[in-house]
Amino acid sequence: MIRNNSLRDAMWDGDLNICLFVFNEEAIWVVDDKVNYSLDAEKDYRAYLERGDITNSQYEAACKEFRGGVLRLDSENFDYYLKNTSAKVLSTNDLGELFFDSACGTGDGLLDELEGHYTSGRDISAGHFKRINMLASRLPSFYINFDRHIFMHLDGSRFHEDLAHGGWVSKRGDFEFLIPDSHRYWVRKSRSYWKVRFLSG
Repeated sequence: MIRNNSLRDAMWDGDLNICLFVFNEEAIWVVDDKVNYSLDAEKDYRAYLERGDITNSQYEAACKEFRGGVLRLDSENFDYYLKNTSAKVLSTNDLGELFFDSACGTGDGLLDELEGHYTSGRDISAGHFKRINMLASRLPSFYINFDRHIFMHLDGSRFHEDLAHGGWVSKRGDFEFLIPDSHRYWVRKSRSYWKVRFLSG
């Protein structure tokens, strides 16, 4: 059970993001800084070095320090990443509590108003608009499947897909269809709150 607001605040501020990892047929929810979802950070650091943005010593230090020394995240070091870095593993129930907390004011009225906006263009109240953005910050932005070599994200601030390993399916796009129903913590009473992310901004 999540007992404080620090995680919510960090998500709202954009400091933390949620990713669903699939590893050995197990779906694992992780909360971490989004830079740590880059599969091959060496590509970035190598580019900085070649452009002269950093020195050799800075490059070597960055390679050792990034993500607890896990420069290239893969199935071989995934367990180390979970246990030795800033990554926080949460259950689907934990995330459901986080998503539907009373402070965010979820309810049928919010979804009804949002669906009315999508259907007919009706205005959304300022209060609901803020809540929609709060909810969107608590939805996953990354999906990394080590079993099938799939990397997808919904973060518009960076081309994370360029840092995927060779041979992977890697792109920016909606990945909800890849998430098992049993892990969709944003669904309540058969109503899906996933749609809030397409209005947020």
